Amino acid sequence: MKRRNRVMLASSLSTLLMLSACGGADGGGSKENQPTAKAANEVKREPVEITFYRPNTGTTDEQFMDLMGKKIKEKFPYVTPKFIPFGTGTSINEVIASGQDLDIVILSIGFVAQFQNYNLQTDLGEFIKKTNYDTSRLEKSMFDFIKDYGKGSIFSLPIFTTAEVLMYNKDLFDKFGVPYPKEGMTWDDLYELSKKMTRTEGGTQYYGFATSVSHMERVNQLSLPFVDPQTMKPAMDTEKFKMFAENFARFYKIPGAVLPKEKHGKEADLFIKDRTLAMYAYFNSTMVGAPADMNLDAVPLPSFKEAPGVGSQMYPTLASIASTSKHKDVAFDILAYLTSDEMQEKFAADGTGMPVVNNPKLIESFGKDVPTLKGKNIKAFYPTKPAPISPKTVYDDIAEKPTTAAFREVAQDLSDANTAFRKAAEQAAKDIEAAKK
Repeated sequence: MKRRNRVMLASSLSTLLMLSACGGADGGGSKENQPTAKAANEVKREPVEITFYRPNTGTTDEQFMDLMGKKIKEKFPYVTPKFIPFGTGTSINEVIASGQDLDIVILSIGFVAQFQNYNLQTDLGEFIKKTNYDTSRLEKSMFDFIKDYGKGSIFSLPIFTTAEVLMYNKDLFDKFGVPYPKEGMTWDDLYELSKKMTRTEGGTQYYGFATSVSHMERVNQLSLPFVDPQTMKPAMDTEKFKMFAENFARFYKIPGAVLPKEKHGKEADLFIKDRTLAMYAYFNSTMVGAPADMNLDAVPLPSFKEAPGVGSQMYPTLASIASTSKHKDVAFDILAYLTSDEMQEKFAADGTGMPVVNNPKLIESFGKDVPTLKGKNIKAFYPTKPAPISPKTVYDDIAEKPTTAAFREVAQDLSDANTAFRKAAEQAAKDIEAAKK
């Protein structure tokens, strides 16, 4: 049961899912291997209940306890973790309206912008300085995003992350006698490989490559935003965005590679269930939760000529302290613990998420307790040079829908890129204005 819950949790993190290193003026700067939180060790604590909430993710109370609750209780015996599962009656609006106590809110990076609308953010700078928390331990692209988004304030810390990777079915490559994908490929290289793997055999159509378009857009290697954070206007009607879309659309135009309509948006089914897709770009949780009999492996995403060697953006899960919390000092002690080597190894080993700290040994430990990952190319899961995280706005979800629709029009030869993305920008602008009102 425990193992199943871990795999379910890790799989759910993929659609979401999931910041970076700088230190100096932001961090105060102890250079120890662990963050410090003096209050936890030096002051006798009275028993306290700390309430956790995770909006937009279907984590159960049992999964939360396996994920972190039990470890928190062991580390801080005076703390009783309480978790509010997200579901019917517990949307963020309902939780706030009910007046329930909130201490720590766990957020996918995709929900960060929406969260600011609830005035629940706490600047962690005071606690970072007071406890000598060492921010230089945090992976750079993620912490840079946190600082940039907070305009100098630090409203959250990353606790684990994920990134996109190129997974492939070794059995299909063996079946057709084609060499496996290699590290260091460009998208042009992958296109040629995809053509070799797209074929009909024994009445079955096999596909070379596919991806979840919406997720690839969110963590794109060119750091393109859906919405300009300065003007709050759609940002997809640009030459770079059209080039990005055309790069992927060509894979779907290879003879035989046109996906059945019922498979649009369900590329993972082709890879995991039908097993007719040779290569799939998505978050590494696909491999964490893959059937044990699948012969899979992975390499880093191919890179664009315009950004050689640059991989996926990180997609971290963040933890924030609610502004209404009556126990902010204890809550920060817990956040510091969640980013400690001890908890980072735990998250990595059980496949929950990749480490958010600069420690190669922890990266290597990813999935060590997951049988399906034994012998796999784990280092491919963590981009050597992650792309800077795109700016986030409250209108990203609104702009993402027409952007993805434009991509599919281009991929199916229903429209050229100029027309499709101009229409997408026009639609997104109307939808954003309507949302403002």
